[in-house]
Amino acid sequence: MGSLERKLVRKQNKEAKKLEKKMARQTMLFDQLPENCLVCGEGFDKKNKEQVTSWQVIVQKEDVRLYCPDCWAKAQQTIKSILETRGDKNESS
Repeated sequence: MGSLERKLVRKQNKEAKKLEKKMARQTMLFDQLPENCLVCGEGFDKKNKEQVTSWQVIVQKEDVRLYCPDCWAKAQQTIKSILETRGDKNESS
């Protein structure tokens, strides 16, 4: 039974190390968070709970982008209209 216990301990240690690496990466990315909206330049306060919960953060590889609620809503509406336009073109073909 000793080898089975060692195997479980090794597995738990490996998972714990993975979680530590993930947390370290996320912390590093949080430090890279911009101070302004990428589109309109509106200021972002990391200590303001309302802004933290309402603003959108997009992370692609090591690139961190920040969008205010107004710019995010405009972008979503633009995407929706483009998809609707594409849908109309696909139906007429």
